[in-house]
Amino acid sequence: MPVISFVSPKGGVGKTTTALLLATELAEQGASHVTIIDADPNQPIAKWATLPGMPANMDVVSDIGEAGIADAIDDARTRAPFVIVDLEGAASSRVTHAVSMSDLVLIPIQASVLDADQAARAIKLIRSTGKSLGRTIPYAIVFTRVAATAKIRTRNFKAIAAQFEQAGIPSLATAVAEREAFRSLFSYGGTLAGLDPAYVSSLAQSRANARDLAAEVVHNIKQTKAAA
Repeated sequence: MPVISFVSPKGGVGKTTTALLLATELAEQGASHVTIIDADPNQPIAKWATLPGMPANMDVVSDIGEAGIADAIDDARTRAPFVIVDLEGAASSRVTHAVSMSDLVLIPIQASVLDADQAARAIKLIRSTGKSLGRTIPYAIVFTRVAATAKIRTRNFKAIAAQFEQAGIPSLATAVAEREAFRSLFSYGGTLAGLDPAYVSSLAQSRANARDLAAEVVHNIKQTKAAA
């Protein structure tokens, strides 16, 4: 069962939002079960889970100690086809353990040089962890909080995306847009499908963005397993 971890040494990049979008979209698309492990000390997803509307085929695991992450992941993947791990920002043994058990690590960043520099730290951790295990841990950059109009890409975005490509660092083709609907999940709970379009703007476009994200992540995992 695939374990997908979200890692970012820098706060405010949309890490938790992207993790929740992926998890809820997988659940909405018919996964028999999705488990989110909230290993962020602020426990934002655990707080989301206390609100109404969480799908019946989802559960959230939180309050995990430094030494408990491996057991939590092992337990989750015995009962859930998809395990999503939202990790803390600081480097720790908990982060390293989760990365070592992951089938895919996603590194959310905004299109800025500062975020790109911090992403390099995460990539170094992923590569060194894989080297110690004698295997390659798949990872990819996912751009977040981009302009909602796909045709609008800043010079920073284009330059940083080009630098990653030249360095052979994989990036998802799907970028997560800056959308009110995504923020609304943490206010009202539930999924995008449960939000009221009368009160949340551009809901159809937001749902399409989340569907594209989930489809690409699943495709990447299938490709990786096929290559292995």
